[in-house]
Amino acid sequence: MSGLIVIIDDDKLLLDFMEEHLSMNKFEVFIFESPVKALSFIDEKKPDLVISDVKMNEMSGDEVLARICQHHPDTGIILMTGFGNINHSVNAIRKGAFDYITKPFTSREILSRVNRYFESRAKGHNIRSVRDGSANTSVQAGPEVQKGRIQQGNASPTVKKVQMVGQSKQIRRLIALLPRIARNQAPVLIQGESGTGKEVYAHLIQQESDRASEPYVKINCANLPSELVESTLFGHMKGAFTGAINDRKGAFDEADGGTLLLDEITEIDINIQAKLLRVLQEKEFQRVGSQKPVKVDVRIISTTNLNIGESIKEGRFREDLYYRLNVFPVLIPPLRDRREDIPLLTQHLIDRYTQQYGLPEKKPSDELISHLMEQEWKGNVRELDNKIHRGVILAHEKSEVTIDDVEDQLFSQAVEELKTEVLSDLPLMPIEEMELMMIKKALERTGGNQKKAASMLGISDRTIRNKLKNMGWESQES
Repeated sequence: MSGLIVIIDDDKLLLDFMEEHLSMNKFEVFIFESPVKALSFIDEKKPDLVISDVKMNEMSGDEVLARICQHHPDTGIILMTGFGNINHSVNAIRKGAFDYITKPFTSREILSRVNRYFESRAKGHNIRSVRDGSANTSVQAGPEVQKGRIQQGNASPTVKKVQMVGQSKQIRRLIALLPRIARNQAPVLIQGESGTGKEVYAHLIQQESDRASEPYVKINCANLPSELVESTLFGHMKGAFTGAINDRKGAFDEADGGTLLLDEITEIDINIQAKLLRVLQEKEFQRVGSQKPVKVDVRIISTTNLNIGESIKEGRFREDLYYRLNVFPVLIPPLRDRREDIPLLTQHLIDRYTQQYGLPEKKPSDELISHLMEQEWKGNVRELDNKIHRGVILAHEKSEVTIDDVEDQLFSQAVEELKTEVLSDLPLMPIEEMELMMIKKALERTGGNQKKAASMLGISDRTIRNKLKNMGWESQES
């Protein structure tokens, strides 16, 4: 592997070290202590990669980044700093940096980052597209139909953004595979733990496919009553069973010409699986109560969070159906195996919810990022989403989301003491309303004494006053 690299840093010893090490690994390296001189050289030579320190006397690494992105869109840039500011890392990548490394680093670490960049180029990844997407994959949705127990609709067009956020090797590979998977008609089986983003990737496949403008029907197989699975998938004729008062089309009818997502496909009864196999093999099916075959053109994408091998051994899933569905096997990694994506995901989610609620722009505190990086994430990205959603609401007008916002004490011991009384018959409601209920209940118990209520809830009385004020409620101190 070879390439032209420019390194900018005001530490001469570090420059000499990096020049020697990268040159030994067949790279052509030019080093500069002056960012201004380096940029003049870059304008002339147009290197493949720039590695720049963040804090320098003449100009900052952020200024170098901005200049590279504006004038040399095909040149990658890796930033390095001795400060380990993770928020800066997130912002740098969002602004167009390919990667970010914290000093001190080993020769192996920097070589790994450089090799990853050139491997990405060798695979045809365009640095411009990475910058344009701010490290995210984003597509526009076409006609979509959701069916089953969740939501039902028709095939009228909707505009919706679908994104897979990440810079990890696993996510980059999934994004790189996307065009090849999407632009054919073969079935796809997406596996992964609950909350990893299987449905997001399925939607990306649909949007990148030749069927993007055709119907997209989603069935959550786990939410379907067993007696309605066959009818939901294939439709039924009037009088086919008790309650079938009219002819009804099924999901395959609705998805004809488009794509059908079978979410949690391992939940489908083994007897229905045989009919699915027939659709895949013969491109036809029969509605319940009819002997007439119906021809259909549907691409199937299926997902599961279970080990299909075990399901086959236990006789709960057909092996022949598995091989038909598994033409393109895709595995979405759990969040704990791609922790380097957590800072980006966190900022992405913060941006989403600040926009949703019309709140000021926010960033995560360094302590919050460190805290999130250490969690187990059994619920994966969905769990992170829930925490950040909560944190943005509680941070309200603040410019920073902190650990206290995400891991608020209102739902600690006090919840255990009050949940039977407060939550037993409580309907679903927004988090902020639920917190207000908890505060009101604590104030009732203490006769309106905010200090005592705060002590009961494990928070400060100032926090109670602020939350009541933010929610438009007033409480009188007794």
